[in-house]
Amino acid sequence: MNRPPYRAKPSQGFTLTELAVVLVITGLVLGGLLVPLSAQMDMRATAETRRALSEIREALLGFAAVNGRLPCPAVASTGSGVDGAGVEATHDVAGNCPTESGVLPWVTLGVSETDAWGQRYSYRVTPEFSRKTLPPQNAAFDLTTPGKLDVWSAAAGATNRAMIASNLPAVIVSHGANGQGGFTRQGTPVPSGEVADEVDNQLTNNGTAMANMNFVSRERTAGSGFDDEVAWIPPPVLISRMITVGKIP
Repeated sequence: MNRPPYRAKPSQGFTLTELAVVLVITGLVLGGLLVPLSAQMDMRATAETRRALSEIREALLGFAAVNGRLPCPAVASTGSGVDGAGVEATHDVAGNCPTESGVLPWVTLGVSETDAWGQRYSYRVTPEFSRKTLPPQNAAFDLTTPGKLDVWSAAAGATNRAMIASNLPAVIVSHGANGQGGFTRQGTPVPSGEVADEVDNQLTNNGTAMANMNFVSRERTAGSGFDDEVAWIPPPVLISRMITVGKIP
């Protein structure tokens, strides 16, 4: 008995509707993965920068313990690799730093040039704490020398604005992922934004000054536009270190 030859049923494949559903689901899954990944990268960069700021603060304290003063800022507009980049500026004939503000002198301190986002750290120092010392003087300052810099929870005019730290000898700023108000490794300024809290932390006048003597440090909130990380030298910590090494009686 002859049987008819077997013929496989033709594959119907996906319909356009089914394919569209698959693409939508795939997009939703990938989107759900990408957002947490981006958030994780930002958290990692923030943690790395905060660790670096702690190391910078310790380096500044160590410099003061050896030299009896805090370093002058480095010139912000000097690009990496250029002679003098990252080195503290030279004191004038009166023993003062040329400017109170600039970028952190990373070469002088032996620390990283940039934060986790690739931007330089801004640095401002109270002049009385960075004056050149001459024998028999052991320190540029004493127990009664006041700092001039303050850190607030928000810019002037904000509701519930509170002071966090006052009379500080020095403040260091990482300008965060957006870099606004800071300087690049090439020595070029990053345009400032319109967020008032970040404007208080920005470098001005080609990197030789800052907006004012008030800085803002606060937690980030979604949509606020603020992503700066700020560190400072508390006066009691600096004085204690100087007493310990015998720079201040």
